[in-house]
Amino acid sequence: MRDIAEALLALLPADVGYADVRVVHRTHEQVLVELEGPGEVGYDDSLGLGLRVVVAGHWGFAATHRLDPHGLDTVIAQAVGQARAAGGGGRVALGPPVTTRATWSSPLEIDPFEVALSTKLDLLSATVKEASTAGPLVQQIEASVDFYRDHKVFANTEGALIEQTLTESGGGLLVNAGNGNDLQRRSFPQGVPRQIRGQRGDFATAGWEHVESLGLVENAARVASEAVALLTAPQCPDEITTLIAGGNQLAMVLHECAGHPMEADRALGTEASLAGGTYATPERRGSYRWGSPIVSAYADATIPGGLGSFGYDDEGVRAQRTQLIKDGVFLGYMSGRESAAALEAESTGASRADGWQRLPLVRMTNICLEPGESSLEEMIAGTERGILVDTNRGFSIDDQRMSFRFTTEVGWEIRDGKVGRLLKNCSYQSDTPRFWGSLDALGGPDEWKIHGVPSCNKGEPLQVAHIGHGTVPGRFQNVQVGR
Repeated sequence: MRDIAEALLALLPADVGYADVRVVHRTHEQVLVELEGPGEVGYDDSLGLGLRVVVAGHWGFAATHRLDPHGLDTVIAQAVGQARAAGGGGRVALGPPVTTRATWSSPLEIDPFEVALSTKLDLLSATVKEASTAGPLVQQIEASVDFYRDHKVFANTEGALIEQTLTESGGGLLVNAGNGNDLQRRSFPQGVPRQIRGQRGDFATAGWEHVESLGLVENAARVASEAVALLTAPQCPDEITTLIAGGNQLAMVLHECAGHPMEADRALGTEASLAGGTYATPERRGSYRWGSPIVSAYADATIPGGLGSFGYDDEGVRAQRTQLIKDGVFLGYMSGRESAAALEAESTGASRADGWQRLPLVRMTNICLEPGESSLEEMIAGTERGILVDTNRGFSIDDQRMSFRFTTEVGWEIRDGKVGRLLKNCSYQSDTPRFWGSLDALGGPDEWKIHGVPSCNKGEPLQVAHIGHGTVPGRFQNVQVGR
């Protein structure tokens, strides 16, 4: 792969001002077991390269799975021809050159691709069996594990040559219960906003050891029993009250309220026709009151095991930590080389592509809350009336990432400092600065946990990024729930 990348750059015509190539070998294995029927196994393997060039100030891009001399000649002709067709007179600013030469591999203890298929099927079958003990109202059970490996080489005309290997592992459980009048869902360890087969649960840049740590079998009966209990639970009340959100739920709120709005390409307007704009405009950096003074957030691609962790992004920029919010004030963006240059800054190393056939885009890495000084137990004890919610079920948010509504799989009534009845169909709505401005307590370092989300969508054609969110439970005052 290194030889192919270097050979391709050596073949470029003289009018190419800049070029980079990514050669990527991606492997994905999925194992799934349901309530009825045999287990399913899927295995995907792809190898190809993507070439970006700048000619006369315009970009060109092409990709191919053919890595022979004819394939290399063809991809160069396509990418260069595309850039030349723009007619010249353009301008591409990339900031300081990237000249790194390095190798990097994500850490792991047990290679998931070396674990026997029978071991994976046994774990998932045991999980389904435990969940089925919740009784006949359980209509669907799905347990799955997924494993990814990307081996990729990046090279550019500035002298960079970087080889990386990333291994990702995860799994989860979905249970649907129904009684003819209602259908309720519980997921573990975390929910997904839409129904997809497999690729659910919690993921990490790690090996099989992460799947073993999830406790799928140990939690299956409880999760299924909660799905059944939700069928007869009272509805979430329609009121303005205190809301306590578990760290699992806050991961998705942080994702939508801070992650996407603070991607620099969106702030520069390049996402407007597809996904909208952002309230986090450049003139607001350093002055916009995003939340209460106790909340700070950052993007960090260096966290060990984080699903948004890597050594170098897909432009060769080293992984790093970037402060997004400090003491409730919006500070800055995740960026790639071009978007950073447009903002007169240096890239934060957040440019990634979903495979060899896609262009790199600015993507979230690990978006994290800094922990506070409270705990979930203390928040509940200090709440006279409110609700506790967790496990995201769905959401809607406007195109500026301001007004939103989230629904959760489960909730509990809080009365006089104690957790009470189970509540179903919980929802809450607010807008970003009002909601985060009402935050009056955050869990401490002992409750901080990073959640791996393998399904962040962006771009056209659609690209799916794997990201992480480090969060703690939080308490919010005067929130509209149940509407």
